[in-house]
Amino acid sequence: MDDQIRTRPTARVMLLDPDNRVLMLRIHDSAAQRSMSLPGPDFWLLPGGGVEPGELYEEAAVREVFEETGISKLTPGPCVWTAEHTTSWFDGAPIHIVERYFVARVAGELAVTFARHEPLEAATTVGYQWFTAGEIAKRQAYESFLPLGLPELLRSLVLSLGCSPCDDGEATI
Repeated sequence: MDDQIRTRPTARVMLLDPDNRVLMLRIHDSAAQRSMSLPGPDFWLLPGGGVEPGELYEEAAVREVFEETGISKLTPGPCVWTAEHTTSWFDGAPIHIVERYFVARVAGELAVTFARHEPLEAATTVGYQWFTAGEIAKRQAYESFLPLGLPELLRSLVLSLGCSPCDDGEATI
């Protein structure tokens, strides 16, 4: 029996529009609810996912955003947060998640497409929305947003990076 817990490197992206709203994906997934101890199967999550073998976190961030949202021409900015936690994977096996969070600007509220989703994403991603930190703070009393503490993280990020609107149509910071 293999007692080693598998590690899954993960890249997630804070996509910020000119009004400092962040793009969140709406997920409905009972397995994730159990594995992440969420109060219900519905939650909001930043775009992103697993880093493939030989891939850099930044490369995974760009690929995952394109696959999950259809947003291209993404240039991720700095890694702004890191997180690690051990949870249960969809098959019930323990897994250690090592996350890096990046930030990127988009020129405006872009349309999102789910056309490139993998089967699990297609089955669990049910919508998207652009949120301000204040909107998340108000709604987290009755909805789950990941990562935990996102409104405070978002406010701090916007202030520390001196974020200002972009004007060139490229998703950059």
